[in-house]
Amino acid sequence: MSLIQENVSRLKAAFAIQKTAFAEDSYPSLDTRLERISTLSRMLVENRLAFQTALADDFGSHPSRLVDLMETGPVIARAKYYAKNLGEWMLPRREELGPEHGSSVGQVLQLPKGVCGNISPWNFPVESALIMCIDMMAAGNRVIVKPSEMAPATAQALEGFIAKYFEPDLLTIIQGGPELASTFASMPWDHLTFTGSPRIGKLVLQAAAENMVPVTLELGGKNPALFAPDGVTDELIKLFLSFRTLKSGQVCTSPDYVLVQEDLVDTWVEKAGKIWKQAYPSYVGHSDITGIINAAHYRRIVAYIDEANDNDIRVVSLNGDEANPETRQIPLSLIVNPSKDMACMTDEIFGPVIPVVPYTDISKAIADINAGPSPLASYIATNDSTLSQKFVTTVRSGGSAINNFGIQGGHVALPFGGFGASGQGCHSGKEGFLNYTHTKSVFFGASDSMVHQVLSPPLSELTKFASDGVYQTEE
Repeated sequence: MSLIQENVSRLKAAFAIQKTAFAEDSYPSLDTRLERISTLSRMLVENRLAFQTALADDFGSHPSRLVDLMETGPVIARAKYYAKNLGEWMLPRREELGPEHGSSVGQVLQLPKGVCGNISPWNFPVESALIMCIDMMAAGNRVIVKPSEMAPATAQALEGFIAKYFEPDLLTIIQGGPELASTFASMPWDHLTFTGSPRIGKLVLQAAAENMVPVTLELGGKNPALFAPDGVTDELIKLFLSFRTLKSGQVCTSPDYVLVQEDLVDTWVEKAGKIWKQAYPSYVGHSDITGIINAAHYRRIVAYIDEANDNDIRVVSLNGDEANPETRQIPLSLIVNPSKDMACMTDEIFGPVIPVVPYTDISKAIADINAGPSPLASYIATNDSTLSQKFVTTVRSGGSAINNFGIQGGHVALPFGGFGASGQGCHSGKEGFLNYTHTKSVFFGASDSMVHQVLSPPLSELTKFASDGVYQTEE
């Protein structure tokens, strides 16, 4: 049996085991659910250093503090948030039905869906593999995760620790490459989540449709950061750069490009360079920098800079550093006023290269954002409350932030999800719990219901009275 066949066999066996286990306990108690998510949190706390080492191995360099803050920490924080709120979310909701139903009662239940699959990406190989598991297990489900083969050290660590802390009938990791991912997407899940590129997301959606599987897609896109004239300040540019460089820009909610009023572009670029040189006189080789995940992605990102240079487009390396193919580290670089057909303006960059795009009219800039595919996030830098309100209500994106460039995507109380080209469905917050449960309506009928009498055969004058009443309007 080949390795591919072995992995597929393991997947199908794990799925069968979890389906059987769920049938035997289809509505886990609150205490059971809390114990499960607490165990996942404890696993991360007790193996903190091992995960730091695994991510450093996969990325070539990865600051240990960012592993704590952006990989393991968010999972732990979400477990704590669910522990505080899950009891309330699980309560049945009573709905009043109106006097015509007499003493009949309506109820809304949130029931576990069953066995959930999670295909996680390489850029957050711990966080994205496990953070959905908090939502899924808190909702009462059982979970199988396929981690990215592009982060093999982390995938191996996940498989080993999950097997140590959990029974396979509740939570398990199945490793494999694209062939396994194809089979994974075609399984008859009760819910499937995929995080990755829109291209692969379409294939996942098509495969899942064969079994009518509900799918949550967390994709990405070219997230705009619009700087209004009053937003071109040292404080907001520094804040932008701090978020834009986390994990070297390998973050799905990272701002992808900057929109700056035409006559302020040089000011923005000058301020960015001054701020960055103060923070990092030399950046490539610094312990704060995360390496690009592999050589292919390194070459892809460097190619954006090469294309700009070949077309005499202004490129500004904010430190004057050179990219290092050995460590896969690339200096933070600006491409100023690129043409729309350049790769840096058509691709999601996912690296430390920032197109700086001039605009002349801010309303048109907003319209141009909406003319393209809906991004996962959109950002505006301004102290104008009217403008910021217009921006967040009219820009079509998964989430937005004002004078911030990413926290909306990581706060435990806020739902995280795409819109249109950037995905569908969500996780995190109460909405994450709702996403992985089935909302079931229940009607407790009572004998004093007038509706029962109206519909009892043979239809009567009472039926006619009720039907005529449908068209009556209040005075």
